[in-house]
Amino acid sequence: MDIFKGKEDYGTSLKKLLEQLWEYQEAEANLMVEIATLQYENGDTDDAVGFLERSVKIYHELGFIEEEATILDLIGDVYSSTNDVQNALDYYYKSFKICSSLDTPLEGEVLNKIKEHEAEIEATKNNAVKKAIAEGGEDALLESEESGKPYTLDGDESIDHVKIGKRLDDIIGLLDESAVYSSYQEFENPLVRLKEAHQMASSIGDEKGEAALLLIMGDISLKEEKTKKSLEFFQKSLKSFMKIDDKKGESISRLMMGTAYFLLGETDEGSKYLRQSMEIIKHLNDPDIEKAALALLKSIYD
Repeated sequence: MDIFKGKEDYGTSLKKLLEQLWEYQEAEANLMVEIATLQYENGDTDDAVGFLERSVKIYHELGFIEEEATILDLIGDVYSSTNDVQNALDYYYKSFKICSSLDTPLEGEVLNKIKEHEAEIEATKNNAVKKAIAEGGEDALLESEESGKPYTLDGDESIDHVKIGKRLDDIIGLLDESAVYSSYQEFENPLVRLKEAHQMASSIGDEKGEAALLLIMGDISLKEEKTKKSLEFFQKSLKSFMKIDDKKGESISRLMMGTAYFLLGETDEGSKYLRQSMEIIKHLNDPDIEKAALALLKSIYD
């Protein structure tokens, strides 16, 4: 048992070594930020972002969440300086998600940046519509409003319904009650079968099943480009999940509603529901839904 002699000294030494390692890693992260600053000043924004991302990884591993949020915000600033609004928003969202759980002035600063960049995106869309009207596209705009589809200059949709639909499938698949979903995909008229299943769930008092089926019906309607109808289903599912205090289901319903509003061109309302959803998700401690939600946000803003 001689090997265990001096174990108390060993423990003390190990603690000191770990502290030294943490100090070294923190110094490395700080160095990455300084290098990134020099790269940015030299006009090399790609390398600047690369070094900043390396520092974020180190701060994350160390558990220095305030520093992590600060650097994510800084990366957003770098992208913003190059007018890459979408990438800037992506990083501001990541920063806001972290700093909103901290008592720090950074939360308000990042939120203001998010609002400014969302407003910039909205202004760009509005300018495109005005340009189209000036070029004689008023009839197409009116037609798009009646159909519930977003308007674009080329007649293509500004957001890919199929791509968004796949993201929504991934999110719905995270619900415990979603096993029913795959079976209905095989039918020629899945909505008819889903409505029958919803009536059955209602008759036996399966409230979670009812809410999940409403989400699925909304998802299918969205992929069929019946956006306003899908929003009705999502609104009903939200009420159902709130009634039974199912936070996971509520967060997913709000994600769906935010997506539908974006597809209808109501970006302010869409942003509101997406932010509400992310606020709930950050308290769920569920990395799967967090990852799926961020992927959906990226698809919407791309």
